[in-house]
Parts: sequence; C-alpha cells; structure tokens
Amino acid sequence: MASKLIVLAGPDEGRVFTLGTEVMLLGRSRATDTSLTDPHASHVHCQIIPEGGTYTVVDFDSASGTFVNGKETDRHVLQSGDLIRIGSTHLQFVDEGAGAAIAAPQASKSPVEWAKALVGQTLAHYQITSPLARGKTGYIFHARDTRSDAAVALKVLHPDFGQDDKKVHHFIEAMKTVLPLSHPHLLKIQGAGKTGKHCWVATEYVQGDNLAAVIGRIAKTGKLDWKPVLRVGIYLARALEYAHQKNLIHGNVTPQNILVGKQPQNTKLIDLMLALATEEDPTKPISAAGVPAESLAYMSPERTDGPEAKVDARTDLYSLAATLYPMMTGKPPFQGSTVAEVIDNIRLESAPRFADYHVTAPEAFEKVLRRCLAKRPQDRPANASELRKELEALANTQPIAP
Repeated sequence: MASKLIVLAGPDEGRVFTLGTEVMLLGRSRATDTSLTDPHASHVHCQIIPEGGTYTVVDFDSASGTFVNGKETDRHVLQSGDLIRIGSTHLQFVDEGAGAAIAAPQASKSPVEWAKALVGQTLAHYQITSPLARGKTGYIFHARDTRSDAAVALKVLHPDFGQDDKKVHHFIEAMKTVLPLSHPHLLKIQGAGKTGKHCWVATEYVQGDNLAAVIGRIAKTGKLDWKPVLRVGIYLARALEYAHQKNLIHGNVTPQNILVGKQPQNTKLIDLMLALATEEDPTKPISAAGVPAESLAYMSPERTDGPEAKVDARTDLYSLAATLYPMMTGKPPFQGSTVAEVIDNIRLESAPRFADYHVTAPEAFEKVLRRCLAKRPQDRPANASELRKELEALANTQPIAP
C-alpha cells in the first residue's frame, strides 16, 4: 500500500505527494520535490526519509521549525494520521495499509485553477502579474495599476463569495467605509469592487514580511529585545486609535494581518474591516482534520463565540497584545492542537509569564500586555488611546525611536 502526504490546508491545499524509497524534500524551492507556494515555508524546510519500512520527518534547519501533531520536532518517526505543519502548510501522513481514519482533503485543488487563470488578466484597471500568497478567503497577487503604472497588492476573494448577493453588498459597503482612510500605519486601500465573478481589494504594495513569518524566525533563532516590540506596539496602537475614532473595529488583529517593512516605521496593519466584511469565523477548523485556523490563537475570549460575537474596541486591544506576546516569547499566549483546546485555553487559562520563557523585559511592559489580555473586556484598557499613551510613556523612559 502507498504512503502519502496530503496537504489539508495552506496555499497548496489538496495536493497529494506519494512517498517512495527515495528521500523527499519539502519546501518552496523548485529543487525540492514539492515546490510549495507557501511563503512561510523555507526553501528546503524538511525531508521525509524512508527507513526500514517507516518514514521519518527531519527538520532541515528551517527558519520557522517543523511541527508534528502540534509539537516542534527535529526528527519524528511518522505514524499514519500524523499532522505535520511547515510554515502555514498543514499536511497529513497517510499509510493506506494502516487502516487509520484519514481526514479527507477539501475539494479545492492547489494551485487553485481559478487563481492560476487570473495571472495576466486585468480586474478593473489592475493587471495581475503573479501570486504572492493565499489567505483563508482568496489569493493575494502582485499587480500593476495600469493608470499610474504603480505596483499594488490585489486581494481577490474566492469566486464562490461573489455568487452571494448579500455577502457582496456587505463587502462593498465595508470597503466604501475604509477607502477614505489614511494613516501611516494602516495599509492604504486604493480601490475595491467586483469585476465579473470576482470581488477584489487593491492596496499599496509594501516590501517586507508579515509578522507571522517574523515570529516563526524568532521561535527558531531567539527572542527579540523588548524595545523593538514596544515600538511596533506603539505604531499599531496608533493605527487602532485612528480606526476606533472612526467607529471602525478591525476584528482580526493577528500576525498574519501585520506587515513589517524594511524600515520599522513601515509597520502596517492590514485588512481593516475585511474579516467582518467577509464573515470569517476563527472558530471554524481549516480542514476536516480539525486543524485550528492560525488566527484563532490571537482571538479574544468574546471573539471565540464566532461571527455573532459582540465585540468592541477592547477586542482589538486584546488581539494586539496577543500578537505582541509571541514577538517576545516566540509563541502565542494560548495554544492547542485542536480548536476546542485553543478556545478552552483562551477562555480559562492565564498566559505564561515572560520569565517562563527566560525573557527579560520591564515589569511595566509585561503588565500592560497582561492587562490587555484580561478575560473580561472591562478589565482591559478602555480604548486604544489609553493603551497608546501607556506604551508611549514607557518608551519615553527608554532610548526608543518615536
């Protein structure tokens, strides 16, 4: 019977890799056997080695680590049904002769045919050149504004989204709200609409990584000094303060939704209102195997009630603190291998202290973050302005750039 790896979730969802008697290299390099499109995977991330009738996954000194069943590993002998995560790609090892219950991959293929077909096409006045990444609701492409010849990032939602008139109306109204906004730490939206069956959002193009990739490297190479983390926190608190003053809640402040440019001052919060506009539900598993969505670990207790949850500005403050936390420790404050486990920890447990990770930072900084992580919204800072002032006051006691 054949053994194989099934990609359950990630940019290459639906692909199947059959294992044989040769070593298989996994990564995004064309020199590997998989050539993943996941930007968070290393060029050569790990290898699958056949050994005496079994297969062993071995990390290849990757930037963000190789995880099996939720635990980071350098070397692990695979059992049928084991879940592997590299970057944002979730795979399942299947030994068809073992009789294990297998999580069926979702129907979509990867690279998704509709996304491949868009390369070279023009939506409105944006010509699509190449894919950048895949998100939960669609693809992000590098594109060119044919009017100005400027580079843009173009997020195109799955065509199924465009078939629901109610969802499309909700999306268009939300984008009309954010189009006029301008703030140095909010990604500028340049246009949005629906062309044919595709809803899309065009934004400024910022070179750099999202914070999820940065945190992945932190977990492997060592923790950041607290001062750069504080500076990022100030930038993001300013962005949230601006949005909240416009009566707008982000609703999905996570490392995936923060861009870190080549210069620290180019830190940008992205996808304002988009999570709410597309009705993303962080409590929904991203695969039939029950794998938690990456954003779930950063959701507030009240947000884990699903898309009908009652949220306000303090929900964003919780998620901001949960996002800054792994910049210090390399791990989100609450983890788990299943959706239920993550939600239980968010609702019931206290975040580990920095000292548990051998991280040194001023007590005042940790105290601010832990107050933002309070289970009850009323126990957090009242608003982003209050949080911003606290962080800036702490920065004023240290030689930190504004």
